[in-house]
Amino acid sequence: MQANGVVDLGKVFCIITGASKGFGRSLVLNLAPYVCNGSLFVLVARSEEQLYSLKQELLASVCTATSKRLLVRCVPADLGTPEGLEQTVNAVKETAREVKTFERLLLVNNAGSLGNVSKFFVEFTSPEEVSNYFAFNVTSALCLTASVLDAFPKRPGFHRTIVNLSSLCAIQPFKSWTLYCTGKAARDMMFRILAAEEPDVRVLNYAPGVLQ
Repeated sequence: MQANGVVDLGKVFCIITGASKGFGRSLVLNLAPYVCNGSLFVLVARSEEQLYSLKQELLASVCTATSKRLLVRCVPADLGTPEGLEQTVNAVKETAREVKTFERLLLVNNAGSLGNVSKFFVEFTSPEEVSNYFAFNVTSALCLTASVLDAFPKRPGFHRTIVNLSSLCAIQPFKSWTLYCTGKAARDMMFRILAAEEPDVRVLNYAPGVLQ
C-alpha cells in the first residue's frame, strides 16, 4: 500500500531471524517506520543481550519519533538445534494466538553462517560438521517457514510474504566455500519450490551483496 508517496505495509506480523546484529538489525530499524500501529516484531537470534538492546533501540528511536505503538517479542534461540527451532515456532504460535488482527505476514529468513572457508571440498570428511552446518543454514529455514505458514493459513485480505537472504554464491562456485555455496543454492531452490507450490505466497530470494 502507498499513501502520499509513503509506503505503508499495514499491520504486520513480522518475524526476522538473525536479528541481533548486522543486516538483520538494520532491517528491523529500517522496516519499522513502514508498518502501522499495532504491528508486531518477533526478533530471533542467539544473543539475548543483543536482542533486548535492539528492542530498546527500536522502541526508543522509531516509536518515539513516529508516535507509533509497536509490539516486540525477543526470542533468544539457536535455530541450529531442534530445541531452538521448537522454541521459536512455539513463540510465533503463542504470539499469533494473542494478537490476531493482522493484515500481513512477513518472515525474513536472515539467519545464517559462513562456515569454515579455510577447508577445500576433499577435507570435509566429518558428517557431524556438515550436518551441523546444514541444520542451521538449511533445515531451520525450511522447518520454520513451513511452521509459520501453517500458523498463518491463507485467508481473504491477508498477505503472506517470505524472504530468503540469498547470495551470488547460490549460483556461482567459489573455491573453499563448499558449505556456504551449497547451503545458499539449497535455500534458493527450496524457496523457488515454495513459490511454485503456494502461488498466493509472495516469495523473494534476495541477495543484498557484500555485507560487513
